Amino acid sequence: MKEYSTSALDRHLVQHEKLVHWVVHRQWLGSLPYLEAVQAGRIGLWHALQRYDPERGLAFTTYAVPAIRRAVWQAVKQAQRLACACVPRAWPTDEEGDQGTDWDLVERVHQHLVREAVYQMVRCLPARLAYVVIARYGLAGDQPQTWVAIGQTLRVTHQRAHQLHTEALLWLAHPAHSVNLRKLVNSNTVAAYRVYLGRLRAWQRATRRKR
Repeated sequence: MKEYSTSALDRHLVQHEKLVHWVVHRQWLGSLPYLEAVQAGRIGLWHALQRYDPERGLAFTTYAVPAIRRAVWQAVKQAQRLACACVPRAWPTDEEGDQGTDWDLVERVHQHLVREAVYQMVRCLPARLAYVVIARYGLAGDQPQTWVAIGQTLRVTHQRAHQLHTEALLWLAHPAHSVNLRKLVNSNTVAAYRVYLGRLRAWQRATRRKR
């Protein structure tokens, strides 16, 4: 696996932009808008750049196309699921029987989708990291716990519990894990992923210094 600097990664993303459009043009998009499909493809390209190993003798474009295609297809499936979820069985009404506003319904559906996306992400975490996030934020319906209480349960120090929390948040923010949530909160951009990459590398450097 080859590591790129932020500037080098940006150059490669721009260099292979046409490859993303090439894949998107040849893929069924359903209800997914073209620009959103391109953005999903860019995420697939970003992921391919992170994992590509030139020593395996495979051309990068050959390696990247399936990764881009998978990312776009996942976005297409998510768009289809959202489209189905946003079709109400009946309009909500207030106490006087008046029809609820479109905006109220959309807002409630959006909040539900955001919560569901968060829960789905947390469920995919490794068990110990999932526990830290659930306990810290009270996602199971309990009161949020302190670092000391979490550390006692896991039999680690409260400092280590805090480190596990940071590791869990970085895992959740990874483009491969957070794409559905990012779309819902309008954070599915290349700029957002650059910020994430900077945070990840800063955490990795800090972790290496402590060893």
